Amino acid sequence: MFRLHSLSRKKVSLALFAVGVVVSFAAAALPYPNPGEGYIQTYYSDAARTQVVGERSYGNCGENFSWGVLKGYFTLTKITCGSGGPD
Repeated sequence: MFRLHSLSRKKVSLALFAVGVVVSFAAAALPYPNPGEGYIQTYYSDAARTQVVGERSYGNCGENFSWGVLKGYFTLTKITCGSGGPD
C-alpha cells in the first residue's frame, strides 16, 4: 500500500512539473516590454482576423487592461510612450 501511495505522489509531482513547464513556455513566448514600451494583443474569431473578440494590454504605457475572449488568433502591436528614462 505504501508503494502505491508513493507512486501516485510521483505521478502528481511529475504532472505538476509538466504543467509548470508548459505555462513557463507560454509566458516566455510574449515579449517583455522595456521602459517606455507596451504591447496590445488583439484577439480574433478566426485566422482571417476580420472580427475582433478581445484585447489585452500590458507594459509600461498607461493602464493594463483586458476584455473579451483572450485565446486563439491574435496580433501583437508594440507601442512606445516617452523616452522610458527618468523625467
